[in-house]
Amino acid sequence: MKGERVVWRAGLLAGLAVGLSLSLTYTWVLDPPTLAFTTPAMLNRHDKELYAVLIAAAYSADGNLERAETRLARLEDADAASTMIGMAERYIAEGRDVRDVRALARLAEALGKTSAVVRPFIAALTPATTPTPARSTETPVESPAPVTAPASAPPATPTAPSTPTATPTAVPTPTPTAAVTPTRIVARTPTSAANSYRVAQSTALCDAMEEGLLRVYVRDGAGRPVPGVQIVVDWPDGSDRFFTGLKPEVDAGYADFEMESGEVYQVRLADVPSEVAREVGGDPSRSCPALSNSVRPGWQVVFQLPGR
Repeated sequence: MKGERVVWRAGLLAGLAVGLSLSLTYTWVLDPPTLAFTTPAMLNRHDKELYAVLIAAAYSADGNLERAETRLARLEDADAASTMIGMAERYIAEGRDVRDVRALARLAEALGKTSAVVRPFIAALTPATTPTPARSTETPVESPAPVTAPASAPPATPTAPSTPTATPTAVPTPTPTAAVTPTRIVARTPTSAANSYRVAQSTALCDAMEEGLLRVYVRDGAGRPVPGVQIVVDWPDGSDRFFTGLKPEVDAGYADFEMESGEVYQVRLADVPSEVAREVGGDPSRSCPALSNSVRPGWQVVFQLPGR
């Protein structure tokens, strides 16, 4: 019995090997498949959109419009700019990645098409990248003065401001570790504060006309409205996202959200550092005791960069 089992297994393996070799020979040698090259125009709808987003992202990176037009031509779309505007508007409604929305909006504008919905996303949002080095260089000039005075001799103090770069090197001579540590801490603190949006206002709007509307305004350091900023509203049972700039007739840095009566929300900015506006909404009788119980009060939150 054991010998028969061995013979049976050997025959099965031999048959599989012969069958596999014959099938591969037929497929690769006797009747090989015809290779068909797929063009971008032959892709399905989802892959075409992905291809368009990649083209827009490449254009945002290199600014080469001629190359972007050559790539878009492969989609064989007679009105690629309008297609990209439609994609951008749909991505905004669906809460897609704001970087994709901006890339599509910028390329469509370069091709001669735009719309009121996507226009706020064309301008790049740069909250406070430029002031960072300026504040970093100014801070060591001011901070070493109180540090160096007790640590070393008085004559070193007037020399330090004239050479702000050499200050950290000269100070550690008498006290190597203690002098360097406070200088780094002082240099980082104003930079993070300058780059972060603070909650300038968070207050109830006790007006019967508001009807539970959350009004959000975003301002830069000079008080100018900032469009295209993504806002996140969280509450215990959910979350929602929306953008400033979609209602320019109100304000370029304005956005709103419909609140539920009695619900408590937290409001923050999604793409830039910001404080969180907490305890937004809640019990109407607490926030607006003079209003009727049947009226939902509104709320107003203002985010603003520190002034320069």
